[in-house]
Amino acid sequence: MHSTAAIEPMREALDSQRLPLGLGKFGTVSAVGLLAWALSSPVDNRAANQPPEASHGTDAEIRQARQWVESSFLADRPVAPFSFVYGGLSSSELLKSWQVRHSKSSLDQNRTRHTLTYTDSQSGLEVKCEAIEYGQYPAVEWVITFKNTGTRNTPILEKVRALDAPLIEFSQSPVVIHHARGSNAEYRDFEPLTDTLGPGSSLTLESHGVPTSWAGPSGSPSVESLPFFNLDAGGEGIIAGLGWTGPWKAEFERDNHGGVRLGAWMDDFHAVLYPAEEVRTPRILILFWHGNEYRGQNLWRRLILRYYSPTPGGKPFSGLVCDSNWGSWMTGPSHIEEIRWWGDHDLPMECYWMDAGWTDLSKGWEAHQSQQIPNPQLFPEGLKPVADAAHERGMKFLLWMVPESVHPAVGIGAEHPEWLGKAFSNPAYGSMVFHGLDHGDPQVNGFMIDYFSSLIDRYGIDIFRQDGLSLWPADTGPDRSGINQVRYTVGFYEFWDGLLKKHPDLLIDNCGCGARKLDLETIRRSVNLWRSDCQASGDFDPVSDQGFNYGLFPWVPLSGGAVPLVKLSRYSFRSAYCPAMLLCWPMKGVTDVANQRWAGIDLALLRNLLQEYLSVRPYLFGDYYPLTPYSLEQDRWMAWQFNRPDLGEGMIQAFRRPSSTEQSAVYRLHGLDPGLTYTVVNLDAPGITQLTGRELMDKGVRITLKVSPDAGIVVYKKAE
Repeated sequence: MHSTAAIEPMREALDSQRLPLGLGKFGTVSAVGLLAWALSSPVDNRAANQPPEASHGTDAEIRQARQWVESSFLADRPVAPFSFVYGGLSSSELLKSWQVRHSKSSLDQNRTRHTLTYTDSQSGLEVKCEAIEYGQYPAVEWVITFKNTGTRNTPILEKVRALDAPLIEFSQSPVVIHHARGSNAEYRDFEPLTDTLGPGSSLTLESHGVPTSWAGPSGSPSVESLPFFNLDAGGEGIIAGLGWTGPWKAEFERDNHGGVRLGAWMDDFHAVLYPAEEVRTPRILILFWHGNEYRGQNLWRRLILRYYSPTPGGKPFSGLVCDSNWGSWMTGPSHIEEIRWWGDHDLPMECYWMDAGWTDLSKGWEAHQSQQIPNPQLFPEGLKPVADAAHERGMKFLLWMVPESVHPAVGIGAEHPEWLGKAFSNPAYGSMVFHGLDHGDPQVNGFMIDYFSSLIDRYGIDIFRQDGLSLWPADTGPDRSGINQVRYTVGFYEFWDGLLKKHPDLLIDNCGCGARKLDLETIRRSVNLWRSDCQASGDFDPVSDQGFNYGLFPWVPLSGGAVPLVKLSRYSFRSAYCPAMLLCWPMKGVTDVANQRWAGIDLALLRNLLQEYLSVRPYLFGDYYPLTPYSLEQDRWMAWQFNRPDLGEGMIQAFRRPSSTEQSAVYRLHGLDPGLTYTVVNLDAPGITQLTGRELMDKGVRITLKVSPDAGIVVYKKAE
């Protein structure tokens, strides 16, 4: 059963009323805003951005995960889910005779830590695996450390697989591996990919993250591929993810009987350990799921939001709208004028973003990014007045930095030439030469934590935007391969943890040259607000945002979508709907904010779209369902659904691209209660429709877009 009622009289009567969503000070709202409010849930948005505390795994899923934990960590002689070669011998043989100890402790009511420790009595090598079992989720994570407790160097430790285990026994049916590209400054960044693994076949995925022409040991975890994978056997599967901010490899092997073995490891480790020396592996997280691919991906999203996302001020990240500006060209007073412009024109804004260029550019880019002193020509009074102006208007202040980049002539490099790492270059940057600071050196890392913490205080920084890639010192010998990468990577985590400890309210923006440093360790400490340098001009095709969203949402729930303000339209703005949004200006300077920058912007349209976005933003933290195939072609439609089962609400976003000749499309929804009735509203058309969950899932919703390009939004809420 369903009914439809015209709402034009209601629209006319209420169009002039204010929106009671904490946005009343931003002026009147259109019928679009009213309908978004009418469907909103009377819950605090911040709390609504987290999944409910109830169990998210079925009994069968949790039971399967528990059985795997028992065999891998709790048995008298566990089947270790990792492997290594030590002194030329395989761990599968060595661990049988080594002393093994188990311990167990409770982290909280939903998580249990299991510690498995093996010790070689001859050499003193201690292998410790710390695993965390999740009570509400069919998931377990672990990380392995190797420590030399002896008095002499160990034999060679090599071929260390942080994950090396037969994950599941599938049938003879094909196993599909869902994964995605990383970020390489292309519109196809995060493109979803699938590979079929038949009996007797294998697949290798990896990310090195640095061109072979780059002179220096370095790497990133999310360039060639994201470090996340979903093994789908049709009806059941396993998702695995890596936490390692450096190069990695993953290998999938299927035997002739249907079993699948997955190995994952940090690239290039072959070393002796000195007395008292300790190294660690990448962090591994696996999640078991039953049902279909969407079930698995949304369990993963909920787990990531709950346990692998930042909590500035002890609260879950609840979203951010940013006015994104370059630090160069504009003076301090111009930045302050820009900050005040928003509130003066009833435009909601949550963050003022100052990107590269705020230091002295006269000595070249490499020197510019290696110092942290404001350009006195642009900021004669420093940056604090800009931050203060943002705070006075209720905004956060974001500032761009590249902490590890060092130049001999400026900043830390000039003060501490003994810390200069090996010079390196990238042909993409012409003749520029960089040096790196070594996070793996405790003295250097301690200095960096204190130094950049002092800048956070001095400049009033709320969001620490870290750009750049990793660069660790070269190996010191053939029997020490990988040691410096491990030290550097662990030190990098300690650097971020040090900043967050000193500044509990701080949010870290993991820029990383445009989302090239995405992994479990970084996303649990930061949000990636800038997803690809292909958008750096500020004048880009919104289809890039659509593609990024489609491919990234299944794996990393929190990121930022970018709006090119010079192309402001309903199509461009809605294409960027993410938990964070960046309103981007082109790479050119302005001296007259009002006339040079804002004169060509339709402020009424911008105000309406901002209010709409804020009203639907809680949906973006829900379950995600793609409704069309992935494509970047200009003659296609693309659509997806966000569903909040905890609220009984959600939305559909649909995009008709410029060359599409189709004016409408029908989309069947997912995740609804078939027995409930839902109120359905198209934000761009009059009328309120009521449909059952069964009708919405079986027959679907038709969305009509008569012009191209355009974007539509349909929201729904379970009826009272």
